[in-house]
Amino acid sequence: MDDANTALARLCRAMDELLSHVEGVPDPAFCLRPPGEEWSLAETVEHVALATQATLARLRQLFASPLAPDVKCFDDGKIDAEMFRMDGPAPALAVPTGRFATRAAGVAALRAACDGIAEWVAQLERNPREFGLPHPVFGSFDGVQWILFAAAHADNHAPQLRAIRARLALAPPS
Repeated sequence: MDDANTALARLCRAMDELLSHVEGVPDPAFCLRPPGEEWSLAETVEHVALATQATLARLRQLFASPLAPDVKCFDDGKIDAEMFRMDGPAPALAVPTGRFATRAAGVAALRAACDGIAEWVAQLERNPREFGLPHPVFGSFDGVQWILFAAAHADNHAPQLRAIRARLALAPPS
């Protein structure tokens, strides 16, 4: 499934970029919330991991929901980091609670969620464009769009990690 593989490649690039901003960060700094920031590096990584895990859970339910011919899905071209530019708290399912005491634990959780999506794509036997599930804010997403959404979400939080790292006066990743 070319669309799903292309979306997965985008997700992997987005996750690599996101995680590059925590590379080499000592655990105490990873967990420190600098003044003026809503979250620490650890909390931001946790939030993205939780959202990606939720996306994987949606994908695992996808094939029970064929898209009706009259259902209009979200436009692929609008699934980007800009779709997150709204005020308001994170959804309850993705609010960080301090699960990660170490950078390694946060990175492992995020990689595991991404790997789960990769496994889901590798096992595709049906076209994920023909199935869809509603997103609570954006309307219906088909299977490929859920993956694109996870990538856009990671893209959205990369600048946040970069800003937190700068506030902590940590050298940029090499």
